[in-house]
Amino acid sequence: MSKELKSSIQRWDTLAEGVGNKVNEVQKVLIFVRNKQTKLDGERTKLGDMKVEYANKLKEVQIGPHDMEKVTYLRRFLGQLDIAAKAICTELEVLAIQQGKIQEQFRTLNSEQVKFTTLASRSRKQLRDILQRADQKDQDMMNVMRFEALKR
Repeated sequence: MSKELKSSIQRWDTLAEGVGNKVNEVQKVLIFVRNKQTKLDGERTKLGDMKVEYANKLKEVQIGPHDMEKVTYLRRFLGQLDIAAKAICTELEVLAIQQGKIQEQFRTLNSEQVKFTTLASRSRKQLRDILQRADQKDQDMMNVMRFEALKR
């Protein structure tokens, strides 16, 4: 029985370790995605600030006598900023979907790891209990033998 428990403990520990490695890999990917989201969010903010700045410049140029070439340049640049901002928003949406999938995978793997660790703990406790009972039985037998020896 104890050999079976020892192999069971080893099996659960091995499974928990394997899942633990996967959990670590998924966690690294999750951190990477979050960092990328933070970076893109910062770029989106910068583009928004640039857009406001260049929109104000365009208004200033259009107020007085203005150079059509400069106005055209500013309008094109604002259009490019809009395109870049939309691309970043699209990428952020894709990253949000990826993050959700990765988080679900992380939760699943983490749950498996906890399950295997718990099963290993239960097997260890069961083995300890069996060994303690065997020790207690040996102690009881020794006490009975001593008592019988003293009786004689």
